Amino acid sequence: MRVRHGTAMILLATFVSFGSSQWKSAPVPGNGLDHAQLRLQDDPQFGSGKKSVLLAVGLSLILPGAGEWYAGNLSTGRYFMAVDGGLWLTYAGFSFQGTWTRSDARLFATEHGGAVFQGKDEQFDVNIGNYFSLVDYNNAKLRNREIDLLYTGADYQWQWDADANRLTYKGLRIRSDQMFQNARFVLGALIVNRIISAFSAWRSANSFNRSYSEERWGLKAQVTGGVLDSHGVSFVVTRYF
Repeated sequence: MRVRHGTAMILLATFVSFGSSQWKSAPVPGNGLDHAQLRLQDDPQFGSGKKSVLLAVGLSLILPGAGEWYAGNLSTGRYFMAVDGGLWLTYAGFSFQGTWTRSDARLFATEHGGAVFQGKDEQFDVNIGNYFSLVDYNNAKLRNREIDLLYTGADYQWQWDADANRLTYKGLRIRSDQMFQNARFVLGALIVNRIISAFSAWRSANSFNRSYSEERWGLKAQVTGGVLDSHGVSFVVTRYF
């Protein structure tokens, strides 16, 4: 298709004004500035090349949704990122609540049972909630012939001022353990979310690469003639495979 020089300049300006399209310019060998070649691509994502499936999977394993974003699947990527953020907030909530509840329980046991927790393992927390005093605990271990489990140091002494307070402490300690258990479940969910996101990123990258390999259409406009003696402009529709 050919038009006169004035009309050609108007058409070229119109095509350049398409903000949603991507143009690339390259000189035509042998003619210097006498000729110019413009290429229009119908989809900007094709200019970025194929996506690495391995990279997409790796990104989603680190940050769920990142691999989908990399592969151009923004809607799915946002979903996995939102889920991951919510899970981290839930994990932090359970962990902080468990820590605060355990601290309250130990402070209560110190005030009402004289227990000292520094340098003790978590089993000590359990034992002082199950036995009224150190004497009761050691007697129970002797009856069961569990000599290696006896507490002999002076810093292991405790004795509750009331059995009701022992039960109150035991309830707080159990509640803190439940919070920590919930936090561990959330950690498992974070791992599962990464595995599912990595699989989704693998599919998204493969889908992108298949789309990239399919046929595409481009538009090329070429000014014919020299700068001082142009004959018009020709438009060529190109099919890419």
